[in-house]
Amino acid sequence: MKKKTLFLTLMILLTLSLACSLASSLTENQTLEEEVPAAEATVAQEATPNEVAPPATDGPCNNILYPLLPRQQMIYRSNSSEGMSQTGITVASVDGNFATMDMLNLATGITSEYTAECESGAIKNYPTNTLGSLMDDMVEGTITMDYVSGYVAPAEKTFIADNWTTAWTTEFVMNGEITVEDEGESVTVVIENSPVVANWQIAETGQTITVEAGTYTNAIKVTREMTAEVKLDMGIMQMNSTLFINSTHWFEPYIGMVKMEINEVNVEAQGMTFPVALDETMELIEFRPAE
Repeated sequence: MKKKTLFLTLMILLTLSLACSLASSLTENQTLEEEVPAAEATVAQEATPNEVAPPATDGPCNNILYPLLPRQQMIYRSNSSEGMSQTGITVASVDGNFATMDMLNLATGITSEYTAECESGAIKNYPTNTLGSLMDDMVEGTITMDYVSGYVAPAEKTFIADNWTTAWTTEFVMNGEITVEDEGESVTVVIENSPVVANWQIAETGQTITVEAGTYTNAIKVTREMTAEVKLDMGIMQMNSTLFINSTHWFEPYIGMVKMEINEVNVEAQGMTFPVALDETMELIEFRPAE
């Protein structure tokens, strides 16, 4: 495989890793608790977001976009060129400013535990995906993103103060190593302390959106522009590149994200721009409220 083809393959892999961040994958050797009764999708009354009252159970992790309340469960389905997958999230516990979540990948049967950090109703650090065995035996390695600053989701009071036009930023640092093998050629790419910036913006409120979990009539539409400055060390050469990922997210107040779409992906390297075809969507297929 030529170096150019390997480079594009690596860019697509990195893009997949970043695109799924904040939509954490779950595992499946832990089924969703049977004693929790399946609930019909909770549909908010028609109202502007600032008229929606939070659930009676309150706390520093009860965020309007990512409500983290003990025993709350969500199942998501993702569709992409790689196929379909299902992911489950169970909020296992909330202790002070930290929420523990069990992540269940319904295809692999692997359960992982992650921790989110909260602050007065805002979410500071929400677990991000790692790049595992994408493209089967073609790639080995792991990409991780560590929280640096900002908020993944501000508190509702911030949105109200801004009259629901809020823009905010989250910063991460990406590290890791991936090895691509194809047609007898192997290339290892090391990523060290590469900055990742996600810029969020409320686009519209009071949206009606239908997913498998139900119809939601008060959704908040949020756009996200993610940029990653990546320095690739490919042994015989080093290359600086930038990933641009634009996506749209819909959140139902105090239920969580109900849908996500990847809109546009580009890679800039060596003065050239490479569009990446990545048609990925994620939607809520089941929601079980906190006890």
